[in-house]
Amino acid sequence: MRAVALIVLALVASSGCRKVKIEVVGSELDGLDNPTDLAFNPEADELWVVNKDDDSVSIFDAIGTGEQTSTHIVDPYALHFMEKVTSIAFGAPGTFATCQDGRNSYNQPGPGNDFTGPTLWSSDRDIFGESNPEAVDYVTDLFGGPADLGSHLDMLHESPQCMGIAWEEGNAYWVFDGFNDDIVRYDFHEDHGAGYDDHCDGEIQRWQVGVTRIPDVVSHLAYDASSGLLYVADTGANRIAVLDTTVGSRGNSLPSVENGGCQATYGVPGPDHYLWEGGELVDLVTDLAYPAGLALFEGKLYVTENYTGRVKIFDLEGNELDVIDTELGEGALAGIEVVSEDEVWLVNGRDHELLRLEL
Repeated sequence: MRAVALIVLALVASSGCRKVKIEVVGSELDGLDNPTDLAFNPEADELWVVNKDDDSVSIFDAIGTGEQTSTHIVDPYALHFMEKVTSIAFGAPGTFATCQDGRNSYNQPGPGNDFTGPTLWSSDRDIFGESNPEAVDYVTDLFGGPADLGSHLDMLHESPQCMGIAWEEGNAYWVFDGFNDDIVRYDFHEDHGAGYDDHCDGEIQRWQVGVTRIPDVVSHLAYDASSGLLYVADTGANRIAVLDTTVGSRGNSLPSVENGGCQATYGVPGPDHYLWEGGELVDLVTDLAYPAGLALFEGKLYVTENYTGRVKIFDLEGNELDVIDTELGEGALAGIEVVSEDEVWLVNGRDHELLRLEL
């Protein structure tokens, strides 16, 4: 654990005729390595940042105060369960989930085998990032050789190049499937415990609504539980679109890459993977420049533009309310979190920084 000092930048960001203050509150010294997203733990005074280039998490305690410290954690099997991580969302108490841009290459050259998707984790720091000796013994016997699947609680494997994730309820999450150009709802149902390997009870609802991934740019999501609307940063289409998740009906069943293994190992068919019919993405905001990070706060959408370094704020009808130019330029901005109308947090992946904006 490392204590850090806050680095205060000049008043460089502009919003119309006013200035906003940017503070650098995290850096490479905290393990930041192409950070892509951030989220406040609702159960603790912690800010979690995920790092794409080393498949890790940097956890900040007492963030933004003189007591701030940071801890950098790489899970024992992060090269699979967090390979090229793009996004994080806290969920049911004691849990969070991540999505990964990898194709399951285990950080090796080549495309990988595409056996990957969202991962469910424990937010208990006595569990996260630690090997579970009982699970190690179990999977070693199961696989017939030494194996340590780290601390993951569950994983489903139908979305390589997953660029964003948002929590709905329980163990259910929405993801931006950049490999298949779909929006997909994943429900892990009951997790298998830290480091085990039974992913067979999952449910995968696939909405073939057409989204477009841009390599190395995140495409984040925001779910509004009050309306059932899912807001999507469709990066390749340069738009924010809306999906009404309350409409439609079940369509055809789809195969799952885990069906055979589940039948052979556990005697059950495997995850329930199926199409969802009747949904469509509706444009809310167009003519953006690589929308990337997305946050919903008190009836407003906050969007980072990866191409311009700007933060744009919209109402839920798509009307632009404000534009903040961080002056960071192309390739910097990714995830965003909003604490209040006066305080916004960002990650700058290009320069390996965690930023706080005072509006």
